[in-house]
Amino acid sequence: MSKKITFAVCGASLALLLSACGGSNSSLEDVQYDMNGATAEPSVSFETPFAAGETATHVIEEGNGEEIQDGDELIINASIFSGEDGSSQGTTYPSSPMVIPVSEDLKNNAPELYDVLSGAKVGTSFAYTSNEIPSMDGSEPSEAPKDTPTNVEVYTIAEKLPKEASGEETSKKDINSALDSFTLKDDGSAELKLADKRGDAPKKLVSENLIKGDGKKVGENDTVYVRYQGVDWEKGEAFDGNFGNDKATAALSLNQVIDGWKQGLAGKTVGSRVLLLIPSDQAYGDDAPEGQPSGALVFVVDILGATEGQAPGEAPSGSAQPSESAAPQQSAQPSESAK
Repeated sequence: MSKKITFAVCGASLALLLSACGGSNSSLEDVQYDMNGATAEPSVSFETPFAAGETATHVIEEGNGEEIQDGDELIINASIFSGEDGSSQGTTYPSSPMVIPVSEDLKNNAPELYDVLSGAKVGTSFAYTSNEIPSMDGSEPSEAPKDTPTNVEVYTIAEKLPKEASGEETSKKDINSALDSFTLKDDGSAELKLADKRGDAPKKLVSENLIKGDGKKVGENDTVYVRYQGVDWEKGEAFDGNFGNDKATAALSLNQVIDGWKQGLAGKTVGSRVLLLIPSDQAYGDDAPEGQPSGALVFVVDILGATEGQAPGEAPSGSAQPSESAAPQQSAQPSESAK
């Protein structure tokens, strides 16, 4: 991609890291918005330069979906427009939305955004602008000089993610015998136990539903929104996972994960809990890079959502990319780049 728009972060803040923010009297209410049905990058029109005198939000369209509450995680699309000339600076459409938790971090670090999201409904679109310049050292942000252009940012709440998988449960007798148990604890964390007598490591990929969700099928290029737990086959020891009330849902492109994940999750339905028995050659290999597990691996994955992705090489050059610190805070072991 030739252009990268960096989403700022202060904890889980949605606020964009602006290279320059303003101090005049431009108002988001005076901007003309065309949301394009919230299925593609919106367009905006406003008198330039646009220079806000304070941090501000404006609800463009009220949604009619599920109501949002504290603790919910949202899939949100965002687009940035230059306050200097109105040009598009990047967008998450069509296939790179962000996962944003409605959390205490958001409330503390971006109260205006928290106020819009908390109590809103899925489908709501809103605009945001700010005359603050975030600090790089964690100190209080500073106010930009008067009349400095401020970007106009447009967000749409596309979806609220469920807390866990739900649907038709597979009978215990029909589950692969290598799995002894999978348990979710009161704090949301998970325990994945393998059977003591599980035999030899798998030579072929096994992908089975523990729970079959009734959502849409996952495409081979999709981004999936997941919670997962992974253990190594040899010792049955956990090496990675993001189940837990204090951890964020992971957004992972199936074009950027190990083969066992891509082949094992494509074709499954949203809402499913999937057991993956992954042979070494579809994971990180028998001699994995430092920090990655070697040999065959076992995962349990809750597919909480999916957005349609694009085949490698088809992504638009102007797509906006969340900064690393805006991403969910887990190690996301199933990365193809780590192989």
